[in-house]
Amino acid sequence: MPKINRREVIATGSAALAAYALLHRFAQAFPSRPGESVVPWLDQMAPNPVPDIIQNQLHWEDLDSWITPNEKFFSIAHFNRPKIDAGAWKLEIDGIVKKPMALTLADIKQRPKQEVTFTVECSGNHGLPFFHGGIGNARWAGTPLAAVLEEAGIAGGGIEVVFWGSDVGDVALKDMFRDVKMHQNFARSMSLTDAMDPKNLLCYEMNGSDLPPANGYPLRLIAPGWYGIANVKWLKRIEVRGSRFMNQFMARDYVTIREEEHNGETVWAETSVGRPSSVEQD
Repeated sequence: MPKINRREVIATGSAALAAYALLHRFAQAFPSRPGESVVPWLDQMAPNPVPDIIQNQLHWEDLDSWITPNEKFFSIAHFNRPKIDAGAWKLEIDGIVKKPMALTLADIKQRPKQEVTFTVECSGNHGLPFFHGGIGNARWAGTPLAAVLEEAGIAGGGIEVVFWGSDVGDVALKDMFRDVKMHQNFARSMSLTDAMDPKNLLCYEMNGSDLPPANGYPLRLIAPGWYGIANVKWLKRIEVRGSRFMNQFMARDYVTIREEEHNGETVWAETSVGRPSSVEQD
């Protein structure tokens, strides 16, 4: 199995808004009258060489509804796909907060419920010949993140919110100064201002059912307007920090690389992939 460099995927990834528009067009165009059929497309995807990483891609020719059924929704795992006992699971909220908390799934479900229909797309979708189906549309339900953060109380100096997943793996970092291997959980972060967006959900339902294991059971972040990488699955901890969080998935992978002109000179800029509407969009 070939090793795929995630930076290669992201550097050539498509814009989510363009994919959203394409999905909308096809949602209106699928056959709806007796006798109609879909003509097979000529530009079929190449075989997927990394099925352990990318699973259940959307098949555009089979698209027949605006909402993607749970069993057809794509899934990407950067490390393992953890199996979690919801009865023993708790969500920790700590860091620079006045009242650290540990919430059970029942605690979270007792809070006000909010729903949103949101298209999730991997920022690397269309970045490789075998990866055209990293997109899906679902009705997500959970409780607003902002209210939980407000209850924990952000202490002075808190500027960044880190979302830690239960998925874990080894990360190698090698350069002229370091040669280390770190065993760590997947994590992504956003600014405190972005985290307090009232649309962000601690999500436990997908299309009216519990989250499927491959899509984050028992709890995941849903952050409308952000690429899929920011919508952390299998949440286990939310940490408020007083400095920028720069791990593999914030600073080394999932960055957009582009040329910029400055006083007639070409310089290269690397920016973290976040929202399609921000500067990271191609």
